[in-house]
Amino acid sequence: MKLSYSVVIAVDRVDKELPVLDGLKKLKGGLGPREIFACVGKNPSLQRNRGVSQCKTPLVYFLDDDSVVAPGTPGLLASHFEDHRTAVAGGPNLVPPNAIDFEKTVNAVLASWMGSFKVRARYAAIGSVKEATEKDLILCNMMVRREAFTAEKGFRVDLFPNEENEFLNRLLHNGRRLVYDPRGAVYRSRRKSLGAFCFQAFRYGRGRARQMKVYPCLSDLVHLAPAFFLLYLLSLLIPFVFSTTEYPRLSLLKSPFWWIPLDLFIAGAVGTGISAASWHRRFMDVFKVPVLIFLRHSFYGLGLIGGFFTSIPAPPLDVKVYQVRWVQGKPRLKLAAPTRSAGNK
Repeated sequence: MKLSYSVVIAVDRVDKELPVLDGLKKLKGGLGPREIFACVGKNPSLQRNRGVSQCKTPLVYFLDDDSVVAPGTPGLLASHFEDHRTAVAGGPNLVPPNAIDFEKTVNAVLASWMGSFKVRARYAAIGSVKEATEKDLILCNMMVRREAFTAEKGFRVDLFPNEENEFLNRLLHNGRRLVYDPRGAVYRSRRKSLGAFCFQAFRYGRGRARQMKVYPCLSDLVHLAPAFFLLYLLSLLIPFVFSTTEYPRLSLLKSPFWWIPLDLFIAGAVGTGISAASWHRRFMDVFKVPVLIFLRHSFYGLGLIGGFFTSIPAPPLDVKVYQVRWVQGKPRLKLAAPTRSAGNK
């Protein structure tokens, strides 16, 4: 099967190694892309918009610079565009088999119900092919119909991360069809340290808050849970700071009933840790997974609060688009001719 699609990759510097190219080069049977654009800058939303403006194919495949495409994935995703209603098709990003133990533990958290709730399908091949929402799809493995992308004027250039979530909501509200295919996967590394994991959770929470500010949806209300969870945790500390004798109403916060939500959370997190340790044969996950689940929600909640109470910074606009050429089997970047960008809102 011969496909006609382009690949657009956002990169922060021109001399960066791009593992994604190794995976694309290995695609056989006509599954490789017709053209590849590496878009360099500090504004991934605008970079991808500019990359799409260079594309000549009907389909555009968004990948991150470290997304290693599984064999057959482009064909699986492209097959869903035979239905003219389909605007986007995507699948999960999976942890590489050679990942270190901490990455695999992080993935167990991300792919769990306690760790990610409705968005866990982004990190594990769950279920079967289905019509999707923004909660199922992720930008590091997302194929779009170019006509639909340009009609929507692309991603908001003032929004990162969560630019794809806002874009997908616009598509859904305009009657477009999104598809999740668990078979169409890419492999991506997870955060390799505790600090990087916590900062990622904070950044995702802040991005979700900014997304809700520019394009609020009722379906986003579920994402407020970590912020309320964080406030709830703070309420548990109040009786230890203020005297319940002086402030009698605070005695409610010392009631065993007030601690029930935390007890249920701990039980769910520990249960997830036991399940992960049993499934993946890593005994220490019994202890690590509950801690990471707690930190993920706490830092996501911090990010939400920070995102709601801070302004969205002005985005950098300096972007250069390079087309990837293969010279003697090695990738070479050639500066693409400037074109009118797709989406500058």
